[in-house]
Amino acid sequence: MTESAADNLNLERLLKLFSGSFLIRISYYVLGFINSVLLARFLGADGYGVYVFVLSVVALLSVPTQFGMPILVMREFSALQAQEKWGYMKGLALRSHQFVAVVATVGCLGAAWWLWLNPSQYAAEKQSALLLGLLLVPILSLGALRDAMLGGLRHIILAQLPESIIRPALLMSGLLLAMFLVPIPASAENVIAYYVVCSLLAFIAGWWLFNSHKPPAIVSADKAFDTRKWFSAAFPIGLTAGMQVLNMQLSIVFLEFYSSDAEVAFYRVATLLAGFVVIILQVSNTVVSPYVSRLYAQGDMPGIEALVGKTNKLIIVATLPLVVGIAVVSPWLLATFYGDDFSAAYAPLLLLTAGQAVNALLGTVALLLNMTGHQNDVTKSMLIALAVNIALHILLLPRFGLEGAAFSSMIMLITWNVLLWIRVKQRLRIKYYV
Repeated sequence: MTESAADNLNLERLLKLFSGSFLIRISYYVLGFINSVLLARFLGADGYGVYVFVLSVVALLSVPTQFGMPILVMREFSALQAQEKWGYMKGLALRSHQFVAVVATVGCLGAAWWLWLNPSQYAAEKQSALLLGLLLVPILSLGALRDAMLGGLRHIILAQLPESIIRPALLMSGLLLAMFLVPIPASAENVIAYYVVCSLLAFIAGWWLFNSHKPPAIVSADKAFDTRKWFSAAFPIGLTAGMQVLNMQLSIVFLEFYSSDAEVAFYRVATLLAGFVVIILQVSNTVVSPYVSRLYAQGDMPGIEALVGKTNKLIIVATLPLVVGIAVVSPWLLATFYGDDFSAAYAPLLLLTAGQAVNALLGTVALLLNMTGHQNDVTKSMLIALAVNIALHILLLPRFGLEGAAFSSMIMLITWNVLLWIRVKQRLRIKYYV
């Protein structure tokens, strides 16, 4: 039997999910902040910049590897569970893992081959760190599928533990040991190697969580496939995800080309602190994604409207104090924890905070379109935002450096979210702040 809309929208259940997800998300950002401070102190600005660049390359390589599969899996798992189509859930899990494994293998081998053919492209330490970083692509991509399956089954808290708590906590522990107890050479190569170990341990823990909580009906069901439908739906989602990652990593790539490793580190710190603004939005997206998909599968648009209205009002009330707090406290945070050199991150931080504020205050627009089958609208909006972002980076970054990169990203975020908000009003015709 499927659950009723009333049960889906049970306020007590949603509040528990919000509070649990919020604790996990704030822990993730706090751990990320601590790790960034430790990395900046351990590696210095230049070494930290190399570390950030390697993870940016990993993120870009993960785009074709995942190609929208995690979002598709979460959406389909939620809908298929509501319809009790266990065989299709089992088939989708198999197909998505096959796709990710094959593309990750081909992509990483291709990247390693390119690095081998161009040994003078990067310094020896950076090249070694890049080669080690390639191991992260399959680990993180397969882990994203596992998180999506758990989230689609509405084990929302468990789905966030491996990547949001376990991996950063392990990284923090290793950095503290390296800095204060065990003498390890301070190099980006060594840190990336340990990051790979942390990611593998988090992946194993997440796989155990999934196997412990998957419905018994999935195990006993015969596999069923709708491969053409799944890949057709994944294509626009994958394009959107790819453009979103490129939008987020574009500044790092341009700064690597036009500037120094130190400025890459400054920009990374600015993006990390500005990310606190969207904590409530991210928590909301995580919690309501499977519910929106489920309600839409049941044809319950009033239920979606009620859920979205409550969620967006919560986002507004909780986000505005975060924006003010970041603007006021950041100069002290940068000087006290990172060092005087990192004061250069403050101006780009203000610009990125403004962009993220618009992102948060316009609410769960991308989620609504993706979870209701309007992913093409998200793709088109992201394409426009990406074109704007690239043009502004080309025009502004060579002349204005960090501030030019941050301004370009701010305009990209505003453009994308306004276009999505317009599409939500046109497609779903729901009241946005009930």
